[in-house]
Amino acid sequence: MRVILLSIILFFSHQSYSQKKFQLQQKDQTQIKINAVNDFEKLEITTSKNSKIQVIDSIETSITDKEMHVAIEDYNFDGYKDFSVYRLDDGMGVYTIYQIFIYNPTNGKFKALQIPVNCNPECDEFCDVQINPKKKTLQSSCRGGAGWHIDIWKFDKNKNLILLKK
Repeated sequence: MRVILLSIILFFSHQSYSQKKFQLQQKDQTQIKINAVNDFEKLEITTSKNSKIQVIDSIETSITDKEMHVAIEDYNFDGYKDFSVYRLDDGMGVYTIYQIFIYNPTNGKFKALQIPVNCNPECDEFCDVQINPKKKTLQSSCRGGAGWHIDIWKFDKNKNLILLKK
């Protein structure tokens, strides 16, 4: 019974959504609404900062129709809520692939977090992402051949993503 109760608590403590519309409020009281159009073909984002709609049409959806989800987290540890779109991999469904979008409080827009070009991580995308708020790191783990690989990421003082360990 304790295991079931703990599982339910853990499930509901993580803000994760599979619906098509969700909203969030930033620490500066900015209201944000995100609408997934045509099964996440694109995202339409509106904020209370301006009346313009930001469109993100670079969502990598599943080619095998795996369900898409959204998680709201502070991925870059700046106190503002970011979000990710994630799904199981299209192979055996062994790991979860994330596309992370970082909020810019200056212009009220989200930008896709990219793996820096010259860092040579073990994983070529963000997989099974885990956040460590105390160390302010992101961990990505993926499978390669018969083994698992882990990349640990951190943001530098200029908010650039750097690879700490692979």
